[in-house]
Amino acid sequence: MGSHFTENHGNRTRAFRDLVIIAVIAILVFAIANVFNLFETIAELSREHETWNIDEFIIVLTILAFAFGIFSLRRWRELRDEIAERRRIEKEVKKLNEDLEKRTIELEAANKELEAFSYSVSHDLRNPVLAIGGFSRLLLEKYSSHLDGKGHHYLDIILSSTQNMCQLIDDILAFSHSGHRQIEFSNIDMEELAKALFEELKGITLGRMLRLNLNPLPPARCDRSMIRQVFMNLLSNAIKFTKFKETGMIEIGGWIQNGENIYYVRDNGAGFDMEKANELFRVFKRLHNAEEFEGNGVGLALVQRIIHRHGGRVWAAGKINEGATFYFSLPCTLRNESIQLYQ
Repeated sequence: MGSHFTENHGNRTRAFRDLVIIAVIAILVFAIANVFNLFETIAELSREHETWNIDEFIIVLTILAFAFGIFSLRRWRELRDEIAERRRIEKEVKKLNEDLEKRTIELEAANKELEAFSYSVSHDLRNPVLAIGGFSRLLLEKYSSHLDGKGHHYLDIILSSTQNMCQLIDDILAFSHSGHRQIEFSNIDMEELAKALFEELKGITLGRMLRLNLNPLPPARCDRSMIRQVFMNLLSNAIKFTKFKETGMIEIGGWIQNGENIYYVRDNGAGFDMEKANELFRVFKRLHNAEEFEGNGVGLALVQRIIHRHGGRVWAAGKINEGATFYFSLPCTLRNESIQLYQ
């Protein structure tokens, strides 16, 4: 807005300067003509040469001066209209900026209220859900002899549902907390972190054949606990969606490109339809049947939020029944990264 004001002021200054220059030139021409008696010389020449006529000469000068005056007036009106139009546009832009700022403030307030509400509701739900699960286990342990097959089946469903509910509550709390938690940056060995998390998940995944292909990963400067959550969610997904494969093949790698560290987690699992790739990172959105693959659709949304807070990007590629690859990027911040190449 300041630039528009400066430009308008410059237009007015130039118009005034042009009028002043015209007036000064006219005065100088008249003064020079008087000093050197040009008018008398022209009159004498007109008397000596019958073909010359001083009246015609004066008329021509008058016409030229009138034409120049009309041109100057027209130009002045154009500048005046242009200045008025720019003032109008400035007022509209100012009003739009004020409306945008107001809506931004309202949206930020609404997001904070929504996060606080999600946190409060999720936290308050935890205790009753844990109570339901606890009493269901007591029924199975102490009164299983009094229950028939249907009774056992119903209690198993209750226990399974409470476990899923607890997991959902934990994910909602993590998602809500990730939006306002302060990032604590530190230098992270991404290879060590990824390998440790895979071994941890492999240790609690019983009865599965899992194989890891770990390629070199560029180090990063980021929040360790947040990036740990990113790898944890991506590796958990890779393990989950390869459960129908005889051997779950998981590959982790990365490289540096255009000032970014790019990392990926690839699997040979169920994959997904690329036409629905834009729905992967939406909260509670699932592309697979919940009966085949457990989950609540919060994990990838949490990954995206964490990476965006670090100034990075998240995207994915896949094909049905041929696996999926999830990518995320982080800004290069370590000095030695500019001379390292990771394939």
